[in-house]
Amino acid sequence: MASTLEFPLIPKRGSKLIVLVITRISTTKQDVRSLADQLQKCKEYLKLHCKPEIDYKVISSQGSGEHLDRKELLEAEDMVASGNLDLVIVEDLGRICRRRHALAFCELCLDSDCRLIAINDRVDTAGEGWQDSAFISSWHHERSNRDTSNRIRRSLRSRFEKGEVFQCEIFGYIKPPNAKNDGDVSKDPAAEPIYDHWFQLLEDGANYAEVSDWLNEKNVPTGPYARQKHWDSKMVSRITRNPILKGVRVRNRMITKRVNKTGRHKAVKA
Repeated sequence: MASTLEFPLIPKRGSKLIVLVITRISTTKQDVRSLADQLQKCKEYLKLHCKPEIDYKVISSQGSGEHLDRKELLEAEDMVASGNLDLVIVEDLGRICRRRHALAFCELCLDSDCRLIAINDRVDTAGEGWQDSAFISSWHHERSNRDTSNRIRRSLRSRFEKGEVFQCEIFGYIKPPNAKNDGDVSKDPAAEPIYDHWFQLLEDGANYAEVSDWLNEKNVPTGPYARQKHWDSKMVSRITRNPILKGVRVRNRMITKRVNKTGRHKAVKA
């Protein structure tokens, strides 16, 4: 984008420019300081190109750009549709959302007489041909995201075949923090009698709900990666059928499939 804007930034009303800055990181593994870095970059850009005083509105979030039902995205759309904003500025369109919906957000801004600038993507809806830049940038962000996902899956598949990837351990297994391969994982001796009684109950005709009641009664932990702190029939059923209890390592029985309407993913059989 040129160092000097072709069209100056002018408030629609009053003397202050009402600006919405959108910042986003995808996962908790990303440095949260990136949100402040994105905000600072946008402010520095406006300091260079903007003469009017600025009233900043900021929406910062942590979540996948594919998720179209994020409350932060819906909030941004509402703010734009209100017609009160002069400008939306982002580091790149991927900070708003991904795929063709990023282009749709640009069009919403245009309909609401709100300018949008994506600094790295060289998108400025005040100029001619911004649609081409927005379309190409959205495609680029989507492809980069897909390529990164494919590389991660390829690496994990290769390491799994070498015994270097142990899935999230379930109750009864001990995986040291610095474990490098399957050889570092061991069974928890304290869990063996619990599993013995667990399967004895099933052999004697108990159902999964009755087993879960017994586990909760004995205050047996649900495992380090379990979202629930209490056992239920579904959890007992899932672990009962887990091949790792027989020493069989399995990976990629399920894959995730994107629900395009929301951008969320669901698990399906591979």
